[in-house]
Amino acid sequence: MQTNLSKELILILDAKEKRTALKIDFAGKGLNSLTLTLNIPGIPKTNELISNFFKDSINELKKHLIANRVKVLFNSEIITSDNAGDFYLVPFEDNNIDIKEIKTITENFEKEHLLGRLIDIDIFCRTAGHISSGTEKLCYFCGEHSAISCMRNRRHSYLEMRVKIFSDIEKYLEQKKAGEFARKISALALRSILYEVSLSPKPGLVDFSSSGAHNDMNYYSFLNSSSVLPDYFKAFCLLGFQFSDNLGKALPHIRKIGLEAEEAMLISTQGANTQKGVIFLFGVSLFTYSYLFANKKPLSENNFRNTIKKICKNIVENELSASKNTNNTHGEKVFIKFGNAGIRYEAENAFPVIFETAIPFFSSKLKINSYKNQEEITEHLKTALLKIMSVNNDSNILYRSNLKTLEEVKKLAQESINNHRIYEKLCKYCLKHNISPGGSADLLALSLFIHFVSNEL
Repeated sequence: MQTNLSKELILILDAKEKRTALKIDFAGKGLNSLTLTLNIPGIPKTNELISNFFKDSINELKKHLIANRVKVLFNSEIITSDNAGDFYLVPFEDNNIDIKEIKTITENFEKEHLLGRLIDIDIFCRTAGHISSGTEKLCYFCGEHSAISCMRNRRHSYLEMRVKIFSDIEKYLEQKKAGEFARKISALALRSILYEVSLSPKPGLVDFSSSGAHNDMNYYSFLNSSSVLPDYFKAFCLLGFQFSDNLGKALPHIRKIGLEAEEAMLISTQGANTQKGVIFLFGVSLFTYSYLFANKKPLSENNFRNTIKKICKNIVENELSASKNTNNTHGEKVFIKFGNAGIRYEAENAFPVIFETAIPFFSSKLKINSYKNQEEITEHLKTALLKIMSVNNDSNILYRSNLKTLEEVKKLAQESINNHRIYEKLCKYCLKHNISPGGSADLLALSLFIHFVSNEL
């Protein structure tokens, strides 16, 4: 009577015979071919984790082959999973290629891949013969002896090897997924900032054709400073991925990266403060989304706002009310004079202006392909800015003027929605009184970012 192990072995051998038949079939058509398999000791040879790594390895291999100008018939590829594990087979387009050079190219792929010792890429010529480089792959577990030697001498148990392999694959896929998330969300952040600054014309703000109420910066100042921010955006993400302490202790870590970003901003603009508020808002938000992602929590409005509240708890009391600094920032001076206003107040309360005004509007009006119609998206951005301005106690306006002026701006902003004539009046009013609703512009950029994350991630 056959044991379960011997039955499994028969099934594996049967699967390998079928694979050989597929390779022979390509050879019969005069085609060289390539296979990719994984070195998974023990049984079963595949599961969901291994399969995900296998698919990722195929995608990476394809890019490697294309980058090295290797012509492959991807439309004839075979991807399957059987008792022998996951299997990939694809023929080459050019039958006159130097098959040994291709072998070297694929060996380089294995060497450069972080888990390359788990990956087996074999090259077969038109006679279905295996092309060997004559080198032996090192054992994945110990890295001291060849894999064949360790297997024959049974230096490691299947269990300990599988535990290590599964752990390494899981870590690799999680890190790669985190990296892809950081790239995507950082790109959305930069897109949001560029959308905001490109909205033209704007009341008292820098746009494509005007410096507004600012005499030390212009549109290109914002492009310069925006161009240096993506690396810091990714740093905020990395901090969010790695942070494991109480969220109430996160802000100093976020601020440290923010200070570095501010320094880079000032260098790029030769001293003009173009985006200090944006750096704070996006630093906290990028950290939050990445923290949620790392902890496998949905990037929902509730999760985002609750996390922001924990990070920014008592920030107004700690940084504004109790401030004894004689060299106060604009926000601190405004708080001392007028009370609850500015981005710290908004952050502590998880951005009520954004979620009560801009986000509902964007959800109903701004679609993924809205950017294709420049007039349409310009109108949506302008309306969202006016909605924010009509309710936001903008510390930038208060710093440059007074509460009466702020109330007049809020009134004009509300009346300007869907009224081009009053919008022109608002723009002229801001220039005349030398005021800039920069806080509202920052909230517009953050609103766009939150909307993009919600719809695209």
